[in-house]
Amino acid sequence: MGRQEGRVHMRVTRNYLNGLLSGNNGIGGTDSLLQRALSRSSKSRKTNRTSLLLNSTNNRSKLLTQNVGSAMQSQKLYYNMKYHSGQVQEYAEKLLDSADDSVFAKAEESGDTSQIVAGIKGFVSQYNAMLQNLRDSDKRTDDQLLTQLNNASRVHSSDLRSCGVARNSDGTLSIDDKALSETDIDTLKKVWNSQGSFAGRAAIWADSVQSAAERNMDAEASSAYSSLFKNYGNSGNYFNFFR
Repeated sequence: MGRQEGRVHMRVTRNYLNGLLSGNNGIGGTDSLLQRALSRSSKSRKTNRTSLLLNSTNNRSKLLTQNVGSAMQSQKLYYNMKYHSGQVQEYAEKLLDSADDSVFAKAEESGDTSQIVAGIKGFVSQYNAMLQNLRDSDKRTDDQLLTQLNNASRVHSSDLRSCGVARNSDGTLSIDDKALSETDIDTLKKVWNSQGSFAGRAAIWADSVQSAAERNMDAEASSAYSSLFKNYGNSGNYFNFFR
């Protein structure tokens, strides 16, 4: 009986192994139990790898969007800073001009100060925009430039008031249109047409602001580029999932 039971047991074991390997047990007789198990395992690994790859790709896409968006905002700020500081210099140059065809020379000849008034209004508008750009920046050098400009306007606040231009508590300037248009040519010339005037000092600092904006633009562009590749490397790449 022992031998017979052993032979039966061996036949059952062989039959079970044959069933695992045989195609007769598959659906339609095409796959063995073992083959189907291996197939499911392979599909599961592929699904997991695909899921990881998609998640990583999505994360990198989000990171890319965030970095690019932040870089674009910074570049826009410093572009505006460069533009407004350049405009301050241009308006100051026209107001400081003492040539025969300057706005002051023409005003002295005609008695019409409208061009001077227009130049002062343009200067003040661009000056205020430049100050706002400096406040929006998080750079220490920009804070220092803002302080210097505020000091300059504080020193010349009395002169500015004499022609209808008031210094506000935040350093920006406000214009009383009526007072400015009624200011005589000599007062306008004293306040705006000399190198020691507020226009002259503001122009010098505006040149420094323009240079700082250009440096900031280059630094932000370089930083964003470096950050993208650094974060890409940390998050892995396509081939990490198939090693």
